[in-house]
Amino acid sequence: MGAVRLLLVPLSLVAGAVGLVAVQGVSARRTIERLPEADGLEDTRGPFSGAPLHLVVLGDSVAAGVGIAHHAATLAGRLAGLLSDGHAVRRAVVAQSGLTAGGVLDLVDSRAAELASADVVVLSVGVNDAKGLHSTRRWRAELTALLDALSRTAPRAQVVLLGVPDMSMFTRLPRPLRSVMGLRSRALDRAGRSIVSSYPSVQHLPLNGPAFDVERPFASDGFHPSEAVHAAFADEIHRLL
Repeated sequence: MGAVRLLLVPLSLVAGAVGLVAVQGVSARRTIERLPEADGLEDTRGPFSGAPLHLVVLGDSVAAGVGIAHHAATLAGRLAGLLSDGHAVRRAVVAQSGLTAGGVLDLVDSRAAELASADVVVLSVGVNDAKGLHSTRRWRAELTALLDALSRTAPRAQVVLLGVPDMSMFTRLPRPLRSVMGLRSRALDRAGRSIVSSYPSVQHLPLNGPAFDVERPFASDGFHPSEAVHAAFADEIHRLL
């Protein structure tokens, strides 16, 4: 009986912690401010001589510019400006808030014609997989399928996969939810970095370097990246390319 009681106490603590995390997750979804996607997406920028470079920013709410008023200040707008030194840039955002890797795969399939001529694809995915507590096995399978689809659909594109941010730094999330999300996001980022190594045309951009250490990292909802972080994304991607 003593052994049984010793087992029951830890199990009850685990069950209580899981229940608390679940409650905090529901509460966070209800209370975090829902911000709109960025507005004002122009098609081109730069001098219009010769065939334009085709930039596609693909993925989730970060790609869609949630929390940023105008696309001129998003990753897509900033990077288009950096790439427009000497030639025209055709810019497209193929994104939707809330998408996981599986959801972005569906988006690639439905927008294949738009992606076919892409020269550069920036892929933002992973936070929603972490929020959904997707297993590393599921993430590996779905991210691999997504990168395979991109390789077929946009065969000439250089692809940059944004790393999954460490969600233990998302101060808008309460603890222990924030700690759980941190563990999951770090595991997914490690797996993503490993998967990318098998694709010669894909590079992984870690999001934990000094370039992202800005004074105001979050938009007004305390969850999505700020204009300063979008600018840092664009600068680092430009260096990679």
